[in-house]
Amino acid sequence: MIKEYATGQIRNVAIIGHGSTGKSTLFDAMLFIGGKIDKIGNAAAGTLVSDFDDEEKSRKMSIKCALGFIETDDVKINIIDTPGMSDFVGDARAALQVADAAILVVDAVDGVQIETEKYWRYLNEKNIPRIIFINKMDKERANFAAITDSVAADLGTSLVPLAISVGDAEQLKGVVDLVDLKAMSPKGDGRDVQVTDVPADLKGTADEARTKLMELAAEGEDSLIEKFLDGGELTNDEIAIGLRNQLKAAKLHPVVCGSSQKGIGVKLLVDVIRKYVPAPDPACAYAGHDMNDHAKAVSRKCLPSEPMTAVVWKTYIDQFAGRFNYLKVLSGELMPDTDVLNATRNVKERIGKLFTMVGNKQFDLPKITAGDIGVVVKLDRTATRDTLADAKSPAVMPVIEVPHPVFSYAIESAKKGDEDKIGQAFARVTDENPTITYQYNAETRQTVLSGMGEMQLDIILKSLKEKNKLEIITKIPRIAYRETITKKSEAQYKHKKQTGGHGQYGDVYLRLAPKTRGEGYEFIDSIVGGVIPKNYIPGVEKGVKEALDEGVLARFPVVDVAVEVFDGSYHPVDSSEMSFKIASRGAFKKAMEGAAPQLLEPIMEVDVYVDKDYMGDILNDITSRRGRVLGMGSTDESKGGGVSVVKATVPLAEMLRYSIDLRAKTSGKATFEMKFSHYDPISGKIAEKVIEDRKKELEEEAAK
Repeated sequence: MIKEYATGQIRNVAIIGHGSTGKSTLFDAMLFIGGKIDKIGNAAAGTLVSDFDDEEKSRKMSIKCALGFIETDDVKINIIDTPGMSDFVGDARAALQVADAAILVVDAVDGVQIETEKYWRYLNEKNIPRIIFINKMDKERANFAAITDSVAADLGTSLVPLAISVGDAEQLKGVVDLVDLKAMSPKGDGRDVQVTDVPADLKGTADEARTKLMELAAEGEDSLIEKFLDGGELTNDEIAIGLRNQLKAAKLHPVVCGSSQKGIGVKLLVDVIRKYVPAPDPACAYAGHDMNDHAKAVSRKCLPSEPMTAVVWKTYIDQFAGRFNYLKVLSGELMPDTDVLNATRNVKERIGKLFTMVGNKQFDLPKITAGDIGVVVKLDRTATRDTLADAKSPAVMPVIEVPHPVFSYAIESAKKGDEDKIGQAFARVTDENPTITYQYNAETRQTVLSGMGEMQLDIILKSLKEKNKLEIITKIPRIAYRETITKKSEAQYKHKKQTGGHGQYGDVYLRLAPKTRGEGYEFIDSIVGGVIPKNYIPGVEKGVKEALDEGVLARFPVVDVAVEVFDGSYHPVDSSEMSFKIASRGAFKKAMEGAAPQLLEPIMEVDVYVDKDYMGDILNDITSRRGRVLGMGSTDESKGGGVSVVKATVPLAEMLRYSIDLRAKTSGKATFEMKFSHYDPISGKIAEKVIEDRKKELEEEAAK
C-alpha cells in the first residue's frame, strides 16, 4: 500500500498529442524514472505499460486512457496517458477535465500536426496549464531552435524553454536545465542522471535563454518584475514562484525537450511537474446541482473537510476482472469499505478496496483525498460521468463533457434471438465510453450505433464478435427528414359513419400557416359559438398531433406549422372525441396538400482541421457535398504554415461516411468535428430521390 498524500502534495497531469509522437513511451519513461517499472517499453514490440489491451498491442497504438503514478520528494504525480487518434478523443477530453495540467507532446521533426492544433484550441478554451515536451530529439534532422520557433509560430503563441538540447539528432546527449544552469544526461541504466556544468559551446546560448526565462518568470508577480526591471538577478526560488504563478494561470507555456525512448530530458520533465505544476486548488469551486432539484446550484471546494464528492471519468470493463471505475475525488475523502450514493442514478454503492494503477497493475490506496485520482472496482451501477457522493449531502457534478459522435452504423442482429444479448453488450459499451451512443430511432425505425469514427466502432464490433460471439450486420443509417409547409391553407373534413345504434360524426375546419424554422408546432383554438363543443377540442388536437407524425410527401414528421381550428359542426348523439380526432387528421392532410409542402433535411455544423496543403481539396469537397463554407482560419496566416480550420454547414446526408472519405483524401492529415445545426429545405431531384427511396423503404417494411 502506498503512503497517504495530502491535497497539496498531489500533481495530476495528462499526456496528450498527435498520434505517433511518443506519448505512451514518455509515459513509460516517467514510470521508469520514478521506479515503478524496470525498463521503458517499445510500441513495435507491444511492451508499453499503457497499451495493455490486446487490441492496442495488435494495432500498436493507444485506444484508451491509462493511469500511472510516481512518487518523488513527498509529491505524488498521477499521470494519464491518452490516445492520439481522433476516434478516441473522448477519452483524452475526459482525462483533461480531471488533470490540473497537460503535457503536450510534439514530434521534434513533424512539429505541430492536426491533433496538436485541436488540443491547443481545447486547452485555450478551458484555460488548462500546459507544458510542451519536444520529443524524439534524436531523430534525423531534429533541431531544437528550429522546432521551437516552428511550434511557436504554428500555435500562434510565445514559448519559454526550460531546457535546451545538448546536441541534436544522432548527436543528442542530454539537456541543459536553464533554471539551475546544469547539463543532465542519462547515467547507468538511464534511471538516474549525471549532472555536469553546461558545455562551453552552449554557455552563451544557455545564458541568453536563461535571461529570457527570468524575464518571463518575473511577470508572474509584481515584486519580481520590479526587481528584474531594477536590474536585479532573480534567485532560483524566485524564478520558481514566477513560473508557478504563470503556469497556473495558463499565461506561460514552458518547453522541455528530449527523447522518451532514450530517457533523455524525462527526469527534468518530472522535476518541472513537481516544482511548477499546480496542486489541486482548494479555492476551486466545482459547480453542480442538488440531486433532487436540478435548478438548485451546489458547489464543492477541493478540501478534505467538504462532503465527499467524486466524479467517474473513465470506466474499463475487463471480461474476467469486471468493472473498473476511474474517479477523481473533487471534495472530501473517499474511504475503503464504505457506502456511498451514486447521485446521478440515485442508487447506493458499496466501496471495497481503493486502488491506483500502473497500466493494468493495481496498487492499494489507504484513501483517496480531495484532488486525488484513484480506482474502485466491481460497482454494480456506476458508469463514466456519474457522481459518487456522501449520502447525507448528495450533489451531481456534471464536470465531464464529451464531444458529439460523428460516425454511425445502423445495426441489426445477424441471428434471430440475439437482440437482447446485443442490447446488453452495447449497454456495457456505453457505460465504458460515453462518446458511444446506442439507441433506437423511432423515426427511421433503425437501431443506431454512433461514435467518433469508423475505427472506434469497428473495434467495438470486432470485440463483440470475438468475446461475445455476436454477429452484427451494419448498414448506412437512414436520415431523419422532416416535412413542413410554405404557405397558408384551409381544409374541411367531415367524418360521418353510421353503423347501427350510435354513429360517428365529427366535422372540422383547419387553417394551416408556416412558422419560422425551428419554432415547432402551435395549436390554436378559434372556435366561437360552440360549433364544436369544448369537450371535443382535445380530440381535435390529438388528431392534429397524430397527423404531424406522418406528412403527405413521404410520411416524415411535420414541423414548424401553426394549426388553427376555426369552424366545424357536431351531432348531439353521434359525435365523440374519437370522431373529432379522425376528422382533424383528415382535415390536416387535406390542408397540408394545399399548403405547398416541402421536405427538410438536417444540416450539420462542421469544423474541419486540415494541413494547408489540402485546403483547396477540402473546400472543393465541401462544395460538392452541398455545403456552405462559413469561414476559414489558420494558426499562422503570415507564414502560410500550420494547421487550418474550415467552418461549414453541410447536409447530414452528405456526411454519413465523411470520416472515411476525409482520411483517404488527405492521407490521414485532417480530422473533423460535427454537431447538429438546423433543418433546411430541399427540392428538385434531391427531394424526388428522397421521396422515391422512402416509398421503397415503406413498401419493404409492409412486405415483411
